[in-house]
Amino acid sequence: MKRIFCLIMVFAAFLMVWGQPVPEKVIRDYVDTHKGLAVQEMEAYKIPASITLAQAIYASKAGSNRVAKEANNHFGITCHANEWVGDTYYETEDRSPDHCYRKYADVENSYRDHSLFLAKRPRYASLFELPITDYRAWARGLKEAGYAGNPRYADTLIAIIQKYDLAKFDALAKPVSEKPVGVKEQTQNQSVDNQSLYKKEHENAVKEEPRAQQEESKKQVEPVDFPKTTPRTVDDVHVFVLESGKVPFKQAYYPYTKRAVYENNKTKFILAKAGDTYASLATSLQMTEKNLRMYNDVYDNSEPVEGEVVYVEMKSTKSPVGYHILSEKDTYHYVSQLYGVQLKILIKRNSGSLKNYKVGDRICVGCK
Repeated sequence: MKRIFCLIMVFAAFLMVWGQPVPEKVIRDYVDTHKGLAVQEMEAYKIPASITLAQAIYASKAGSNRVAKEANNHFGITCHANEWVGDTYYETEDRSPDHCYRKYADVENSYRDHSLFLAKRPRYASLFELPITDYRAWARGLKEAGYAGNPRYADTLIAIIQKYDLAKFDALAKPVSEKPVGVKEQTQNQSVDNQSLYKKEHENAVKEEPRAQQEESKKQVEPVDFPKTTPRTVDDVHVFVLESGKVPFKQAYYPYTKRAVYENNKTKFILAKAGDTYASLATSLQMTEKNLRMYNDVYDNSEPVEGEVVYVEMKSTKSPVGYHILSEKDTYHYVSQLYGVQLKILIKRNSGSLKNYKVGDRICVGCK
């Protein structure tokens, strides 16, 4: 009872942040409007949707404060002058650095930046080892990592989550790729063979479809509206390469680098330049090399080649493209990069090693 009473008092204090109460209807409407965004970020970055929503409700007063309304900033993330190269919003006329907030084109970018803010900072790394359904541990971990100065920050988040039943959204998390996979060490002289690298994952993750079902799926012809690209062959393995200035994708908003950023299947990427390494790219993108390699499913010691597509965030689990027609030397990794689909998802949708297929066969990318 004492614990419940304390949580009620903490929540009551939250409702009176800055001396103005936040009507419950405003908060419930906020949850209904933004729950999809929170779940989307959970699927991409493994941050509990309940935590994301609770943090946004707390920081933005459920989207009702000035920073949220005028800058689309729902998490109160400040500029961090040495890091942020996007638009800014000053809460005070004196343009004090202490009151400089990141300004976003829309709320979706605010939610994505919040995910990146946590995912790329080493001090929050231990949080991603926690179960995605343990919002209490996440709340306490955020406080211990120094996310907020409020000594009751963790209890406040927990109270918000319990009051508005936000934990139910965590249950929507998909079990695939629950934990990031570490970088696999290999010697410099080892060749890059994506099929053998992931053979064990293929065997564990893939269940054989009945032959009749496979034959039936091949009859489902879906239109493929995808730009024609010519993959470059490096050490007998296809690498998804695009020529600078002829990128058939729209440019995207990504304020962590001055390089051109594009979007494929709702996933942002850059093109590697001559001399780039994953370490140097990670530094310029203000993230860890481990995360950058994970986003691109590169678990050996290979480095990007000039023009290679390098994703700067987790690839999608879905694709509007139904099937891919195999050509010589195609690998699961190449197809994953080509369509911006997570490698494990691609492997799971198909029956084992590509050695079971021949040139001209179709493999499932986004088929249902």
